[in-house]
Amino acid sequence: MSENPVIKKIILVMLVFAVLLFSFYVMDFKTARSETQANSVVSSYSSGNPELDFSGRIFLYIEGEDSLTMDLKEKLRNDLEAAGAEVISVSRIDENYDSQALLVNISKDNWLYTPVYASSDLNIVFFYTSTGKDTKYFEQFKEGNKSVVFINDNPMQGKKLMDGEIKMQDYTRGLVSLKAYKKHLAAEISEEIVKQLQAQFQQSL
Repeated sequence: MSENPVIKKIILVMLVFAVLLFSFYVMDFKTARSETQANSVVSSYSSGNPELDFSGRIFLYIEGEDSLTMDLKEKLRNDLEAAGAEVISVSRIDENYDSQALLVNISKDNWLYTPVYASSDLNIVFFYTSTGKDTKYFEQFKEGNKSVVFINDNPMQGKKLMDGEIKMQDYTRGLVSLKAYKKHLAAEISEEIVKQLQAQFQQSL
């Protein structure tokens, strides 16, 4: 009978530990310092004299259904709207949209998460089309095929395509939940994509 209090204490400690560990995977909190580096390469392809309007309507597609993708979809939509765009989120790729479109893919090369340390090595590909057409190039660019052939189907309307690749490394130290860490990554990716798009638009003015 004398062992019962000891056993109860052990069980209680195990339960508290389980609850704490569970909270890191369910709750949203971050008391940590992050070091994030992003290296971006953007190529643009134009024909005619395309009319670009960053504040216009833009269709947004982000490939995948995991939690990081969902966080990025929400954050990127908010950031684009804050920059003046009218964003329409879509769940699939169409051959033609009736307005400009932005398509995004995230591939996780290396991923590590613990409650006190997390790191990521991400590769992000984004594709922009000023007319909403030529979305076939999104798949080609992801596979490394950079060749573009413009068909002069409407000589009165110019086109502009953008192919962007972002290599992002993140190191986060401190108390951070998994949910908060993914939101942090989504915010960093979104900021970089919007920055690169705005830079390309400024060059086209």
